[in-house]
Amino acid sequence: MKRLSTGRKVLYILVVGFILLFFIEVIFSIFFYHKYGKEKLAIIEAGKMAKSIMKGQPSSVNVENQKLVRPGASDEVNKQIAEEIQKSNKFEYEPWIEFRNIDFSGKYVNVVNSSRKSIPDSYYSSGGDTIDIYFFGGSTTFGFNIADDETIPSQFVKAYKEKFPAGKSIRVHNFGTPTYYSYQELMLFTKLIYSGHRPDVVVFLDGVNDFWFAKASYYNQSYFSYVLRQVFSQDLLGSGSFNFQDTADRMYKDPTNIPLKQYNDTLISHYFTNIRNAKMMADAVGAKAFFFCQPVPFYKYPNQQKDPICFKDQNTRYDYIYP
Repeated sequence: MKRLSTGRKVLYILVVGFILLFFIEVIFSIFFYHKYGKEKLAIIEAGKMAKSIMKGQPSSVNVENQKLVRPGASDEVNKQIAEEIQKSNKFEYEPWIEFRNIDFSGKYVNVVNSSRKSIPDSYYSSGGDTIDIYFFGGSTTFGFNIADDETIPSQFVKAYKEKFPAGKSIRVHNFGTPTYYSYQELMLFTKLIYSGHRPDVVVFLDGVNDFWFAKASYYNQSYFSYVLRQVFSQDLLGSGSFNFQDTADRMYKDPTNIPLKQYNDTLISHYFTNIRNAKMMADAVGAKAFFFCQPVPFYKYPNQQKDPICFKDQNTRYDYIYP
């Protein structure tokens, strides 16, 4: 039997190693699909996850990003904010709106009855009634990955106090919920009204969730609807075994059975319908409604590819929808 030369052995090892790495990358890519890590290779993301686990950090905690946006804070503060966000990022069943944030009490993250704490939550000037302002939206409004005093409602109070020191007294309520989009916010707003809430102003900040995991918006269902639907599966009920499959990733994928223009036009139509209905509910209780379409990293976002935090994905759906 002819023996391989040293050069051929090295080449053979390299080829086999490359094939193995290719298959490992394919497997990890399935796991990290739509997890939107910063790295282009899933193997690198897996390595970072393993390193975090070895350090005793939850796998989804990214302390480095915290340091980038909060360079003046200590490593311990940044780490605690990241860990509290990770621990609080859970949901529980809520009638009519399917799910809401769990109540959570921490040093930097606090949620009670679907409302994220704002610091400050109010500004009182001399005399007059207090204007109650309700904020609705997804994770951006909620303030995912940031502390209570850094959320948009908190910053709104600070900016209002600075610009209108003699203005009317205000109080903010942050009802932002990760994964919520305009239709589910409409449901939450309606539920609050029927529960006796009477805001003076309502602010809706949307755009990412309505068009990113667009299949939820297209069918007017929640992000977790596929998972929740399994609760009523006869197979699960009959066997008594509730091994749910996380099918949320399919929300991001464009359908193959619907023309893309028709699909995107329907998303736009649903968004404006949700806005009109939310305004109708606001008018019914005498509240002023304001709607904002938020900036996204997929549409005319400056320095997208070099921004160390920004998603690097290209999503052409926004090129059609946002204009």
